[in-house]
Amino acid sequence: MKFLFSDKVLLRKLLPVISVVAILTACNKSETLNSMSLEALSPLQAGKYITYRVDSMVFVNSGKTTETHRYQVKHVIDHAATDNLNRPAWVVYTYLNDSLASGPWVSNGTYVITIAGKQMEVYENNMRVLKLMLPTAEGFSWKGNTYLSDHPYNPDFPLYIDYNMRLWDFTYSSINQTEKIGTTTLDSVTTLTHIDKSENVPMVTDTAFASRELSLEKYAKNIGLVYREFQLWENQPRKTSTGNVVSFNPVRIGFGIKMWMIDKN
Repeated sequence: MKFLFSDKVLLRKLLPVISVVAILTACNKSETLNSMSLEALSPLQAGKYITYRVDSMVFVNSGKTTETHRYQVKHVIDHAATDNLNRPAWVVYTYLNDSLASGPWVSNGTYVITIAGKQMEVYENNMRVLKLMLPTAEGFSWKGNTYLSDHPYNPDFPLYIDYNMRLWDFTYSSINQTEKIGTTTLDSVTTLTHIDKSENVPMVTDTAFASRELSLEKYAKNIGLVYREFQLWENQPRKTSTGNVVSFNPVRIGFGIKMWMIDKN
C-alpha cells in the first residue's frame, strides 16, 4: 500500500487535530448545565478505539488536478500521561490502512488529549485546539483555534485563507438529533459547526480567486466523533502581465476530508 506525501501530511496534521476520541454528550433540557463535567462526557480509557472511512481530496499535478484518495484510519487510546503543562492527559495512536483494511495497519503518529476545567484540548505537531467546552448547549460557541499560528498549515499548504483560523467560532448547532452516519442510525447526535464560508464557489473560471472553508463535526452520545467534514482550499489565479499581454497560471492549494465511523469497541 502506497501513500502520497500530501496524504501523509494531511492525515498526520489534520486528523489528530479533529480529536476523534472526544465524547460529547448533549444534556437533557431538564438538567442543570453546571452539573456536567467533561470527564463524564469523555470515556477516555486505554484500549478504546474508533475506526473511520476517510475520503481525502488533494490537488496534484502542480495544483492542476483534483484527486480523491480513500483510506481507513484507526485512533487508539494507548495510555494515560501528563501534557507539557504537567496536566493529566491521554496519548492516542493513529494507524492507516487502505479503504478495505486489506493491508497492514501503518503507524501514523500520536497526539495528546487533555481535560482541563471546562475544556478539552488536543495537542499535535505544535497545534493546540480547544475541541470541546461546557456547557453543551445549542448556540454556545468559543474560539477553538485561539492558540493556532497565523498560517498553521504552511509550508505544506501555502494558503492565504488559513490566517484567520483563530477567529473561527466553534458552535453547538444541534443537540441530541437522530442521524444516519454511514450505514448506522444513531440517536443523540450533536453537531458542532466551526465555519462555513466560500468565495466564487462553485468556480466559473480558474482565472479568478476562489476559496472554500468548511469545518463541522458530529458526535454521538457514549461513542464520540462519528462524522467529520473539513475543506480548506483556494484557487490562486497567479496573474502576470508582460507589456500588453496578460496571462494566468492558476493553481489550487489546500485539501478536503470527509470521514465517518465504521467500527468501534
